[in-house]
Amino acid sequence: MEARANWNDDRIDHLSGQVDSVREQVNALQHHMDNRFDRLQNAMIITLASILAAFGGAIVAIHF
Repeated sequence: MEARANWNDDRIDHLSGQVDSVREQVNALQHHMDNRFDRLQNAMIITLASILAAFGGAIVAIHF
């Protein structure tokens, strides 16, 4: 416990820099993953709409 109480400003600044670096990496990864999930969601919506249109067209063709 005594070692932690004796941290100088340089060690604290270094730790602060490392924490900031990790925070930036996490934020970048979160932004990247958000974009990937947005694209996936859009692809799923388009696919579902296409399937519904195809089945709707098939039902209309069967009834007429």
